[in-house]
Amino acid sequence: MGKSKLKMALLGTVTSALLAMTACGGGTDTGSAGTGSAADPAKAADPISGTVRVSVFGFPLEDGIDPATGSNVKGVRELFKPLLAKHPKLNLEFSEVPTNDRKAKWQALLLSNSVDVLFLDSSIDFYNQGFLKPLDDFMARDKWKDNFYESLWSDQERFTNQTDHKVMATPGGLQTNTVVYDKQIFDDWGVEPLSDKPTAAEILEKAKKLTGKNPKTGKQTYGLYYDPRSSSHMMLDYFSDGNGVQIGQTDWANFGNSKLNFNTPAIKKSIQTMIDMVPYLPPGYEIGRGFENWGKAENNVAICLWCYKMDEVLKNKLTDRYVVTKGVRDKNGKTSYGTGRVFAMAKETKNPEASWEVLKLLSGPEGQKFFYDNYKELPTWKNADWVNDKDNPYARQLMTVVADTKNVLFPPITFSTIRPWMADIVSRATHGQKYDLDAELADIQVKVDKWVEEQKAIDAKKKTN
Repeated sequence: MGKSKLKMALLGTVTSALLAMTACGGGTDTGSAGTGSAADPAKAADPISGTVRVSVFGFPLEDGIDPATGSNVKGVRELFKPLLAKHPKLNLEFSEVPTNDRKAKWQALLLSNSVDVLFLDSSIDFYNQGFLKPLDDFMARDKWKDNFYESLWSDQERFTNQTDHKVMATPGGLQTNTVVYDKQIFDDWGVEPLSDKPTAAEILEKAKKLTGKNPKTGKQTYGLYYDPRSSSHMMLDYFSDGNGVQIGQTDWANFGNSKLNFNTPAIKKSIQTMIDMVPYLPPGYEIGRGFENWGKAENNVAICLWCYKMDEVLKNKLTDRYVVTKGVRDKNGKTSYGTGRVFAMAKETKNPEASWEVLKLLSGPEGQKFFYDNYKELPTWKNADWVNDKDNPYARQLMTVVADTKNVLFPPITFSTIRPWMADIVSRATHGQKYDLDAELADIQVKVDKWVEEQKAIDAKKKTN
């Protein structure tokens, strides 16, 4: 009843949003395989038929040129042609969701029952609202789950629900970050290269030695780089002395039940480490500058703390110079983050079997090879024999990072309040401005406590609707 009332209340808004999405270029495609031969009993009995509405995000529908690589690439529409040929009674309707306001657009599609399969960046919110179908039965029937890196299922934001332990979505291309370094700068300074699994202490020690006038070139080099605006929260895990960042317990189904504590000695130490390493970072790093030459011959930054995309390195044929490590590990040998793209099924789909076939195509070997061939997306499919080490010599290292991940998760207030504050205090420290870490951590904890209390009211309202 609650969800029905909500749908009625938002019908006008949803209709407007969907009209806007259509007008903005998503378009639909029912394919040329919408009808089949009624005289063929095999085709008539095909259970994969009817219409599946697919909401595409992050990739173009049509063929074009990839702006990152300049290569000709196939659009997502091309991926589905063999599926449509195999199942002549299947129709696919596509819509595109733009990056801006994507969550509102997805919400609109789900509220109006206008979508069956979605490309998402996270699934937990929509699953907990009752909009996504658990996939466990499909996966068990088709023996699908074991095809992916086991560590992916530890991701409670995207794939496995914390409360009911159901599978919320199926994985696509790999997404991770790790420590990468420029071996040439190490050689110029006569510093031993980083270990394959470097510790935070090793990184900081060597970053200090690599900052200054390069003895070979006479040019200024800097020990390391990260962007505090987007990755300062992950540095809390990096600089935790191998213990992993401890922020308490987050109840992802009911945030009001969470018990969070950011004002701890361990977190203070990690933030102080970020402040202490400011002298080894290039000017402007706090606003994303000083890293423009990474991947190029003229690079002057020795270590990137939070890297993944190596397109510039590959384009410039500098793979012998830039080295990808297996990442900073905690005391259990686990990395901080490694996950995959998210493909999910709407709970209210009228065509679950055909929708599942679409999900299998997207997340299976055909789909993952398609995204690898066209967009250099590394696979989360374990037996990915299509990965070519000559094309991307970094692939195996990055896949190892994902295979060993623990997937640190942070509650939403991390991104709305805590990470911006951390970026700000680091920026103030960089420019010699006043800060009081103890007092500001206490203030952050007050805000965290207030947020949890506000979530209790929201949780109570959800239960009454």
